[in-house]
Amino acid sequence: MNLSETAPAAERGPLLVERSGRVVTLTLHRPHRRNAMSTAMLEQLAKRLSDLTGRQGTAAPGALVLTGAGGTFSSGADTGEPDWHDLSRRAVRRAHFRTVFAALHEAPFPLVAAVEGYALGGGLELALACDLVVAGEGALFGLPELGVGAVPGGGAVHSLLRRAGRGVAARMLLIPGERLRADELARLGAVERTVPDGDALAEAQALAASVAAGDPALLAAGVRLLRDSGHLDRTAALGVENGYWWQAASAANREPSPPSDRRS
Repeated sequence: MNLSETAPAAERGPLLVERSGRVVTLTLHRPHRRNAMSTAMLEQLAKRLSDLTGRQGTAAPGALVLTGAGGTFSSGADTGEPDWHDLSRRAVRRAHFRTVFAALHEAPFPLVAAVEGYALGGGLELALACDLVVAGEGALFGLPELGVGAVPGGGAVHSLLRRAGRGVAARMLLIPGERLRADELARLGAVERTVPDGDALAEAQALAASVAAGDPALLAAGVRLLRDSGHLDRTAALGVENGYWWQAASAANREPSPPSDRRS
């Protein structure tokens, strides 16, 4: 664990990092703003994800938990920042935002969101970018962007269409003030596990530790398969699965991979 992971919270700014075994926990740390995402927070999150993705061997995380401080996950973009009404400065924040979501998609380890309180706008998008979502029963999820002069830009609509269906995506996007509780999203398939309020982080870390006990190469193949297959038709998805099957089999037997069109 490096110095930045053990320094006092005040020295680490809007993102806290801790590691226990093979599980790394990243905590959004602006509780006074309900963990609204500032430019500085997004920049640090992008850099940290890049660093973790680049680690090798025992330094590489087996799983990552993303959570928020102060009893809430994130209320989304910080519309109170000075740059909110300056398009050129918002573009800088937007670039960091896109970098964060690209890094989450490319991370070679499973991602688990631990959600309490609110997950709104970009906060909901962060949660849905994770492979598994654990939430307190009373957590509230929403997409308020249309009401503040914006549209979702981090994949929330795409994720909701895949995980819960068009009706849920339409409700959250188009109905002003619509908020869905974690237990409802769990029934619809967008949240994997609900727990009593206050227990989401402990449950997510335990789940991450269980997942991280697996073989790193197989976990990496598994998350790639999970993230890459959902938008494909069946034939293409089976081709992707076949490629990862041969990749895992070849690694286990120390043999070169077969041609990409080889059938299993």
